[in-house]
Amino acid sequence: MTRRTGRYRFVLVEEPESYLPVRYRPPRRPPPPLVVRRADPMEILLEAFWRLSQRGEGVEAWAPALGEDPLAFLLDAIGDPVTLRERSGRLVYSNPAARGLALPDRVEPNQLEVLKLAQHRYERRCMQFGAGRHTLVLEVLRRMD
Repeated sequence: MTRRTGRYRFVLVEEPESYLPVRYRPPRRPPPPLVVRRADPMEILLEAFWRLSQRGEGVEAWAPALGEDPLAFLLDAIGDPVTLRERSGRLVYSNPAARGLALPDRVEPNQLEVLKLAQHRYERRCMQFGAGRHTLVLEVLRRMD
């Protein structure tokens, strides 16, 4: 209940934790909305591939900077062969599963094809994308037999 008399304003407020009289507090305004800039997924992917290509071998393979990158960890730990190539065919990165296969140097940006490598059949999926001035091809192979 609000009652005005002259130039004064009286407000009755019931607050269970405090004792009356209570000083008037204007209602709080909601904070401004938080704006979060979403990172470019391709930028994150390329950074993870770059970190993987810079790592050492053996005990020093997972330096702290690399061990804190979950995407790099996932790309390296995945059991299917994964490679990243330039459009010309130059290999940028291959995970341990892909290093054991004799993959062809040529890169066709087909969406899906079946290859026969090391007496096994593989389903090859690839994705071509632009990264700055370069065109890259990400390919993943899945053993079918």
